[in-house]
Amino acid sequence: METFYLVDYENVGSTGVLKCDGLEKTDHLHIFYTENAKKIDLDIVADHGDAEFVIHKVPIKSQSVDMHIVSFMGYLIGKNSGEKIKVVIISKDTDFDNLIKFWNEEAELSRKPKMDISKKKARAAKAPAKPKDSSAPIDSELKTRLNAEIQKTLSQGGFDNRTINNVAKLVGKHYGKGELKRDVHNALMKSYKKHDEIYKAIKVVLSKYS
Repeated sequence: METFYLVDYENVGSTGVLKCDGLEKTDHLHIFYTENAKKIDLDIVADHGDAEFVIHKVPIKSQSVDMHIVSFMGYLIGKNSGEKIKVVIISKDTDFDNLIKFWNEEAELSRKPKMDISKKKARAAKAPAKPKDSSAPIDSELKTRLNAEIQKTLSQGGFDNRTINNVAKLVGKHYGKGELKRDVHNALMKSYKKHDEIYKAIKVVLSKYS
């Protein structure tokens, strides 16, 4: 079953996503925030297991994050009509509860005040033993850090959410397969009219991971 975690970052902050390293490939972690939110600690959310990680920067208005989370939840339910999905809102705001009751027949919905999906021991038991003196991050961890930095950089550059998410996926697709900067530049040329503007914004980040 596909599981979507919708994080009200302005409500729970970094402490709300401290334990998410046990997320799997069928999980999707979406963080919603505005410029009013405190700085997003990428070190905390860098290890989110194998889940898709997406950042949504929304306009600054009263209850803006709440409204965008609710509308996105409705979008997910409609998009996955006929398929059973699970949506978990990460927030301390109990106002979500009535909406969850209303839509609960369409999907498995719930609200939690924080993430608590830490499965490091279970995952370590399945994985081959690593040398005790190995301190370098594994490729999957570097890839998630790259994804987060690309999204943050593009968000700060004023790009729209769709472009941010698609470019992050494009970069992840080419990471570790060749010359990262060259391959990403060529891929951007094929997909975007303003490819030079996008590439210029993320070039420094790409250089760190090349």
